[in-house]
Amino acid sequence: MRYFKEGIIYLFVGVGIGSFISLLSFTLYQGTPSIKQFLLLMTMSAIMGLLSLIYELDNMAFVTQLISHLILEMLTYGFFIWLTFGSVMIALTNIPTFIISYVIIFVVFRKQGQANARRINAKLADKKRE
Repeated sequence: MRYFKEGIIYLFVGVGIGSFISLLSFTLYQGTPSIKQFLLLMTMSAIMGLLSLIYELDNMAFVTQLISHLILEMLTYGFFIWLTFGSVMIALTNIPTFIISYVIIFVVFRKQGQANARRINAKLADKKRE
């Protein structure tokens, strides 16, 4: 049940991030996605969000989780970009953009996690002093 609840959260976060990046991309290139493209991009975003459940596995080292997540995300991205736009070249030429986006999102979530850990530790320290 734990993974189901977290999976739903990760799914919606993935769709949110994917929607933002897709909207930004289409806006920058002044394009309009078809319904099929939109549905494929949102499906890709949902799957990519679910792949983040790999970070919840306690029996894997963080570096292994990170490398596995990056590879799975890149494969998902490549596959769905190929399905969406019908060209492998588009997926291949967008790999640098994917890597940059991945690093930015990773840093933001990592900083958020560290800030949450500091906040929780501070509250625990306050309770211990009481």
